[in-house]
Order: sequence, then C-alpha cells, then structure tokens
Amino acid sequence: MPCRAVVQAVHDKVRNFVRNSEQFKRVCESTFDSLDYRSAGRVSSEEAASCVEALFRELQQACAEYGIVLDPLTSEDVRAIFRECDYDANATLDRGEFQDFYASVITYAAMKACAGFGKTYGMGMVGGLLGVMLLKGAVRRVPVVGLIASPLLGLFPTLLVGPLLGAAAVYGMSQNDLFAIRHKLFPPRQGPIRD
Repeated sequence: MPCRAVVQAVHDKVRNFVRNSEQFKRVCESTFDSLDYRSAGRVSSEEAASCVEALFRELQQACAEYGIVLDPLTSEDVRAIFRECDYDANATLDRGEFQDFYASVITYAAMKACAGFGKTYGMGMVGGLLGVMLLKGAVRRVPVVGLIASPLLGLFPTLLVGPLLGAAAVYGMSQNDLFAIRHKLFPPRQGPIRD
C-alpha cells in the first residue's frame, strides 16, 4: 500500500471515529456553548480560532511527553477549515457547522500528530529493524553459539521486535533515560505511606 494510501486510510478512520463518537459530540456541544456566550447560536471565526489554539496547546503538551513535535495549525489553516465548514458563507458557524469544523480540526491535528510520530520515531524504528537483523545474522554465524541460539532467535520476530526496540530507544533518548520506556509502561510500585 503506497504511503499516500496509508495516510488517506488513517485520515478516514480518524474522521469516522470523530464523527461517530458520543464523547466528541459532548465536547463539541460544550465547547460551542462556552464560545457562544451571547447565546446567538453562532460563533465567529475569531472565537472558533481561539478554541483551536487551546486544543493545539493541549495536544502539543500530550505529544511532547512522548518526544513528538506537533506543529500547530497556522492561522491560514484555521481560516481555510473555517471557510470550508461555513456552508452558508455568513462568516459565522452555527452548531452543526461548528461540529464539522471541530471534526475537521481534530482530524487535521491527528494527521499532524501522525506526521510528527513518523518524523520522530520512523528512523528509530527502521534503525531498530536493521539492528536486530544484523545482530541475529552475526549471532547465527558464530560457530556453536549460532546453532544453539538460532531457535531462540526465531522466537523474536524481527519485524516486530526491531521497530519496538528502535521506538523505545528514541523515546529513551528524548527523555535522557534509555530505560524511560520501562518506567512509562511499568511504573515503579509505591509502598504504603507511613508516618
């Protein structure tokens, strides 16, 4: 599947998830109500842009925790999405138009996060894959050790283990702790608090 087809498939899945999510609808309603403080039933482009800025700040913080850089939407991106969703072209969004606008923004954010993930972790995953392939090949060439280790090495599928190790290494380097992924996945247990 070509890269463009993969990106389009991810885009479509995110968009369908957002549109069919009850939680998204509740958040969208709540956001619209908070922006429509005059109870006009409409929000302006400036009001809609302010909620996008707040959303992207939260997404940037969440992505930064994993070492992923999420580029914010430009004001031109926001205006383009706004124009696309302003079906009656009156420079405001009603509740339905705002839901489409917010869904488009979330989808756009998800695609930017995917691109950020690819930039951050892609090379690490490829490096991990190549590293595991080279390591397995080297171990199998060692006399006696190769015969003994070969069945054990077969238990670790290169296409799964390599990218995982590469991603874990990239995450560890972004956190300045090569074992950071272990702490993230398996946080240390805390004993009972004693006075």
